[in-house]
Amino acid sequence: MELAVHLLERNGRADLTTSVKCRYSRTMRERQLTNGCRHCDALQGNLPVQEEVFGQVVAAGGPDGLNTLLVAECPILEWQAVVHDNGGGVIAV
Repeated sequence: MELAVHLLERNGRADLTTSVKCRYSRTMRERQLTNGCRHCDALQGNLPVQEEVFGQVVAAGGPDGLNTLLVAECPILEWQAVVHDNGGGVIAV
């Protein structure tokens, strides 16, 4: 999530980061950088986000069902840290 915010801000899309902030997760029992609802600011957990993304991919018959928010260069070591993280996060590429 931190890398996504960094890339969005660095590439002029800070408008997409307004719902991302540090919130307390009862599931994880700690504060973490999370995505929140734009209307009520409630934390959006990985499961609802994953279900929505999966539904869009299935309906479109592949990843073309996802919206491209940004195409950006990312240093390989930063990207590998996200891809190889076992923290249970969800990332759609």
